[in-house]
Amino acid sequence: MEFRPRSNRRPLINLVSLIDILSIVLLFFVVTTTFQREEPAVKIDLPKSVRSKPVRSDLPKIIFVTEDKKIFLDNKPVEPEHLGELLKKTITENPDTKIALKASKNAPFEIIIQVMDAVKFAGIPNLPTFTAEEDKTNRN
Repeated sequence: MEFRPRSNRRPLINLVSLIDILSIVLLFFVVTTTFQREEPAVKIDLPKSVRSKPVRSDLPKIIFVTEDKKIFLDNKPVEPEHLGELLKKTITENPDTKIALKASKNAPFEIIIQVMDAVKFAGIPNLPTFTAEEDKTNRN
């Protein structure tokens, strides 16, 4: 009986499939990090809401109201008395522009009312607001 000698072949690693997987993972990370909207430097502590809904995909211009009575339109500081005119100009230039409010839960109510008056002055019929989703594990 004659036995064949063992061949000294090295095991092959299929690099094509590994490169395919690596390129898909890389593409996934690039796409998911590209479409994230940057939050401004303004730190806002949002109030909790049980009935909050996710934000729509068409991103609005956001009015930020901080605890220390400051108002920002997107990332630009705005005086409360000029907000209405600025919003009106924005809506006149592009009527499809959406406006939303993101106010700190500790923001003075007086400033919130000034923002709402400015929004009504600009002719905007409703003002959606941002809330943080309530942690359902701590509810009693």
